[in-house]
Amino acid sequence: MQLLNLIFIVDDDPIHQQIANIMIRRQGIGENVKTFSDAQDTLDYLKQHQDEPALLPDLILLDLNMPVMDGWEFLNDYAGFYEQLSKEIGIFVLTSSIDDKDRKKVDNFSFVKGYLTKPLSNEIITKLQQYS
Repeated sequence: MQLLNLIFIVDDDPIHQQIANIMIRRQGIGENVKTFSDAQDTLDYLKQHQDEPALLPDLILLDLNMPVMDGWEFLNDYAGFYEQLSKEIGIFVLTSSIDDKDRKKVDNFSFVKGYLTKPLSNEIITKLQQYS
């Protein structure tokens, strides 16, 4: 298992951001974690650095339910440009939604590696480690 260089947490809940950050570091899958409270800021960052693989994340943990731009809007926008990025980014939806409709809808996005439910647990971290 290799250490992930950069992990993005996209979630409007600062408590979840902090818990996820701590768990990722404790489990040793990544040292460099960047948090975003607004999905639009994440998209802007990715587009701005699309030709700089060292500045792009290896992994994005994406919440679906956010007030300004939700995870669905993020995925729809990302689908339009992700193939132009200078490296492949693993996206996992990490949400409190246990709705099967959401799970099935995520399957429409081939670049999403998995659908995980909050709260972040050691079991979920193990799934992320398998990705790395």
